[in-house]
Amino acid sequence: MIYVVLAAGESRRMGFEKVFTPLRGRSPLERIAALLDGRSGLVVVPPERQREAQRLAPQMRVLCNGEPKRGMTHSLRLAMEAVEEETDFGVLLGDKPFVARATLDCMERAFVDVDVAYPVDASGVPGHPVLFTSRARALLAKLPDGDTLAGLRDDPSLKRSAVLVDDSGAFADLDEPAEWQAADA
Repeated sequence: MIYVVLAAGESRRMGFEKVFTPLRGRSPLERIAALLDGRSGLVVVPPERQREAQRLAPQMRVLCNGEPKRGMTHSLRLAMEAVEEETDFGVLLGDKPFVARATLDCMERAFVDVDVAYPVDASGVPGHPVLFTSRARALLAKLPDGDTLAGLRDDPSLKRSAVLVDDSGAFADLDEPAEWQAADA
């Protein structure tokens, strides 16, 4: 299993490079790197952030997405080109830095005899991380560019496990300045 951190977004709504900016003393990328400590990880960033990503997450492999406007799907396809074909993979978003280690452990335990495992809250809202078997790679290749991987997660040909978790960090996005300010308080 390798974890892919998607961090090549343009942060248009936020107005600054949120994945690399300190939040309560540590950037979101540093927080995610700490979460993955001891696990194989790869982070996809824009080329101008490659050195910074290597500094903030030295234990992770860093890949560059020279076309961030193509979205998360493109970033994940780039990551899959760099990973052995039979490798299962998990997806974490760079703007979800508060996922608890217990949630990651729970998702790994649930990832048995399924193609996809992902957390849901009590209302059934899906969160992250999302774990995929290598079977999902062929479907990823068929997805259009964009900023959602829900089509892959919800593909009817894949056997899924939605796992109820009590972890607000698995669902909390840092997309808007107000969300950043609340998280930094």
